[in-house]
Amino acid sequence: MAKQIGTGRAGGEDRLITHHTHHHRRCRSLISRVALVVCFALAANQYQSGSGTVVAAAAASTTTPPVQVTRWLGKLSRYVQFRGGKTPLTCQGMMEQGGPPSESTLAAWEKQYSPSAWSVRFPTPAEVIDYHVKFVKSESDKNKERLTTLLDVPYGSGDRDKVDIYGENLPPDAPLFVYVHGGYWQMLEKETSAYPAKPLVDHGVRVMIVGYELCPEVTLEELVRQMKAAGEFVLNYATENGVRHISIAGHSAGAHLIASMLDRPFMDAVGEELALLKDVYLISGVYNVQELRYTKSVNKDNLLGINDANAKSLSPLHASYEHLRPIVEQQQGGALRFHVYVAEHDSDVFREMAVKMSELLRSYGMRCDLSVLPGLDHFDIVEKLASADYTITAAILAGVAAAGEKS
Repeated sequence: MAKQIGTGRAGGEDRLITHHTHHHRRCRSLISRVALVVCFALAANQYQSGSGTVVAAAAASTTTPPVQVTRWLGKLSRYVQFRGGKTPLTCQGMMEQGGPPSESTLAAWEKQYSPSAWSVRFPTPAEVIDYHVKFVKSESDKNKERLTTLLDVPYGSGDRDKVDIYGENLPPDAPLFVYVHGGYWQMLEKETSAYPAKPLVDHGVRVMIVGYELCPEVTLEELVRQMKAAGEFVLNYATENGVRHISIAGHSAGAHLIASMLDRPFMDAVGEELALLKDVYLISGVYNVQELRYTKSVNKDNLLGINDANAKSLSPLHASYEHLRPIVEQQQGGALRFHVYVAEHDSDVFREMAVKMSELLRSYGMRCDLSVLPGLDHFDIVEKLASADYTITAAILAGVAAAGEKS
């Protein structure tokens, strides 16, 4: 497998981008510090400058790689060595070895799946969470006042199975952006998740914020079914209003729900309407729940309802996306595109999952880029969606503009 890592500028911010080619090869050798680089980055064999010119080979060149790349690969190296311990480890990693973990392994998993423990913005994890909750609520409340809205539109029968629409005064066929919040499937809500709305509405994009039931009132398996219902609602809404471009983004648990939604039964249910979906943004997502199943901080008393029968089926990293291949091949330039984002200060396991998810999508012929955003953590990677000049906001708007030029 080959990929390129480079630095560039987007929306006025430094951006570390990892591009992968379609060729995928399973790593089989024992991972040591050197072999990790082979698995996670020497799988990528070239660096690019901000202008896109190749400046060095990642494996052999004497040119010093970008500092963000060195720091990121170093963290992954230490983490994969830890995960392997004294046991031979392949690129598939310990995520796929089922069974309850030892106490020491579980303690490590508890931290790996605690995103607030990895932020460098505040002295304590509690302060990270407190700031995030206050920020997203404040920005969402402002947007309710500043923008024309249509709130609590039901897509299902549950109390939370509703969407909020921002930019209702835009033309009916305006491009549509859909956002699915995170919160480990048990926290947050659509009412405090409208912070991405204003910069997009200001540029003519209608924004739909999806609400959903929370665990343990329902199981994770049920949430995936609900997200499919929400997806059908979005596509029907777009068809009825003549919308020709839909982009959808999910953060953390929201990214998991979107990746889980896009399975073969969903495609069969929505039919040709799926072609309206042009861009999928997966931000700091959870793509494997097998380890998460055992963590008490996230899944106390198994509130998510994960078991031996559904652990793999609920993990997008074990999913097949072969059914989406014809959409990409038939639509060519206007085809479905995936964009996987992860923060430099996300935990090692979140960054590992992002790499694996992007590689998996490419292995099925999907158009997919992977971006590691320097200086950010699991929370400000989406808080910054409130800014028009932010990297991801700019990418969303660029995707809409590109589609408009082709239509």
